[in-house]
Amino acid sequence: MKRLFVLVILSSVMASAGSLMAPKLMAQVIDEQLQPTSLKISGAYIRTMPPGQKVTAAFLTVSNVEESDCQILSATSPLTNRIEFHQHQHVDGLMRMRQMKSVLIAAGETVVFKPGAFHIMFFNMDNMLMDGDKTEVTLQTDQCGDYSAELEVRSLVKPTIMDHH
Repeated sequence: MKRLFVLVILSSVMASAGSLMAPKLMAQVIDEQLQPTSLKISGAYIRTMPPGQKVTAAFLTVSNVEESDCQILSATSPLTNRIEFHQHQHVDGLMRMRQMKSVLIAAGETVVFKPGAFHIMFFNMDNMLMDGDKTEVTLQTDQCGDYSAELEVRSLVKPTIMDHH
């Protein structure tokens, strides 16, 4: 009788635990099903700003692993309400920065956002960024879904190494 009582209690505890875990497991499965997979983002970082500046740039690599093109149309971040895509171009011997309305990530191709090329400009920044912190950016595409990426904050200024002789 004692054994039966213990089994009844154990089975009711297990059932309760399962019902508590089921919504979380179901949400995880749904999230994985809804998460777009056309684009893979890597190497994402954002630069700190010099004192008094309210503009900075972010860089990352975006690979399109599908057979159809993806057009990145916009970006959002908790850091600012104004984000633009830019590209550096040589014009008449000078390097100029040109705003891009969108960035095409062709099927099977990779686009590298890096200094001196494509980059993501963050304007009207009110908060200072600290080296080593992390923040987020979300890229919105035409037909490939939205993609969030964690941006590591990196300082423009490299620490000086004290030379002891």
